[in-house]
Amino acid sequence: MRSTPTLKAVAQSRFLIIGYGDELKGDEAVGPQVANTVGDWQLPAVKTMSVPQLTPQLVNDIVVTDYAIFVAACSTQSYARTVQLDPIVIGGTLPNRLLPAALTNTHDCNALTLLNLTHQLYGRIPQAWLLQVPTEQFDFGKSLSATAQRGCDRAVRTIEQFFKTYQQPDWMNQSIFAKSA
Repeated sequence: MRSTPTLKAVAQSRFLIIGYGDELKGDEAVGPQVANTVGDWQLPAVKTMSVPQLTPQLVNDIVVTDYAIFVAACSTQSYARTVQLDPIVIGGTLPNRLLPAALTNTHDCNALTLLNLTHQLYGRIPQAWLLQVPTEQFDFGKSLSATAQRGCDRAVRTIEQFFKTYQQPDWMNQSIFAKSA
């Protein structure tokens, strides 16, 4: 079977970190900030993406990875006081009548929808987690609150530990230690 060039290039990324949130709305920028920090490590088996919102176009990156972590500010309903890393489990497929809407509707797109869509379109999905960071404020033009900054630091350490836990080759562990020291 012949692979497309895109799949070959991206297939080397065992890990996909997608940080999402509006960087102009205070603490909502915490997801992109975490993804950018991990991206600065320049680990060869890790692809990071910083996006304002989740969209169906991300399916092409999700399908070719082994592990995906979606990083976002905690929703106002959760009131989390600490960083939370929770597995995302898909339950079935999207009904055929909803597939066109899932491909075009970016306002209701979330990690679970993207994973279901990936599974339905390609028949596979990576193991996936949602990493939520505690937040306080979402005012336009504000920087991260102290709560979100502490959460960002803890989220980065959580991802570092995640890489170590998921049986990485020695080069990755050495790279993380060297770059985070």
